[in-house]
Amino acid sequence: MVALVTQPQNDPRPTRWYQLFKELPKDPWGSNYIYRNPGMKNPGGYDLYSAGPDRQPDTADDDWGGG
Repeated sequence: MVALVTQPQNDPRPTRWYQLFKELPKDPWGSNYIYRNPGMKNPGGYDLYSAGPDRQPDTADDDWGGG
């Protein structure tokens, strides 16, 4: 997710990179979102979720979005 804020310095570098955010967005509780690739919930892709109000990942109050 850092590549949304800072241009990657390692190869292979993207040829048409542009900054999407001035800083990484925070979840509603002020914590960083959690990104995993490959995902545990989505092993064929990635996981992106909030640790929820207890700010501890992989607990019952994690917020995966979607309502």
